[in-house]
Amino acid sequence: MNEEKIKRIAVIGAGMMGHSIAQEFAQNDYDVVLVGRSQNRLEESLNQIRKNLAEMVQLAFIHSDDIKPTLDRIRTTTSIPDGVSDADLVIEAIVEELEQKRDLFSQVEAACPVHSIIASNTSSIMPGFMAETLEHPERFLVAHYFNPPHLMPLVEIVPNSKTDTSVIEKIYTLYKTLGKKPIKCLKEAPGFIANRIQVAIWREAFNIVQKGIATPQEVDMAVKYSFGRRFGVAGPFEIYEHNDGYDLTLQCEKYILPDMDTSQQSYDLLLDMVSKGDLGAKSGKGFYEWTEAFTKNWRARMYQNLVEHRRRDLSDNQEACSPKKPEI
Repeated sequence: MNEEKIKRIAVIGAGMMGHSIAQEFAQNDYDVVLVGRSQNRLEESLNQIRKNLAEMVQLAFIHSDDIKPTLDRIRTTTSIPDGVSDADLVIEAIVEELEQKRDLFSQVEAACPVHSIIASNTSSIMPGFMAETLEHPERFLVAHYFNPPHLMPLVEIVPNSKTDTSVIEKIYTLYKTLGKKPIKCLKEAPGFIANRIQVAIWREAFNIVQKGIATPQEVDMAVKYSFGRRFGVAGPFEIYEHNDGYDLTLQCEKYILPDMDTSQQSYDLLLDMVSKGDLGAKSGKGFYEWTEAFTKNWRARMYQNLVEHRRRDLSDNQEACSPKKPEI
């Protein structure tokens, strides 16, 4: 199955994630069709891609001569059948709503070639739920990116129970070729890997605040200025094994785990915030006051952090690909 090489990519959804996914494939010499709801939305996406590429030139990630060829490889359309008609891989990046995704995939399956692989960029919905209405669920899986895709290297590959193993391997190899850091879920679960870990942290963060143990600002500082710094270079199992060992970890858990939250319901504190319209940056207020100056500064710091990590990733990749010096 899927003996065809992946040469042509269709990305459906020209929003925050879709434009960046399309950009990265085009940068890597793939022909891309970006499908959007309207021509205005597509123009906005192309403008954002131009801005991203200009920034990458300034950062010395690419050369200025790369911009035009990258843009030339991206074609836009508002027609799903037109966009997927010759695609070897179709990536969906629309709203996080199950029925809308199912409807879209039905349209895609009816219009794309029989060898096409179909992927969703969902961050939480299990692929099995989306594949239920497909005639060929064996070619469907999740390829979950993180924002912004052209700077964040991780892609979670999540099969449904009927996904062909050759499809999984083909997508895994594709992302390795792009220089991404793909990981495979052995089986599907809501939230996959990264978001399950994130949600566990968020849940305990709200628990700490609701119990009056600390303020939201102190919780953020606790993460930023301690284990959060380690997470940039090592994961939890690496850290446990190097720093403490599982014997000490087991001893600590005896005291901490009984008092940690295990609820499956949202906190009253969170529900109250939402009911008051204190949604965070999008409403201008949460636990922080998201003024224009505060927001601009925060985004600049986050962007610079992602750039520094991306620079290190590229350096690591170059070292890995460099020929080894012979032993003397």
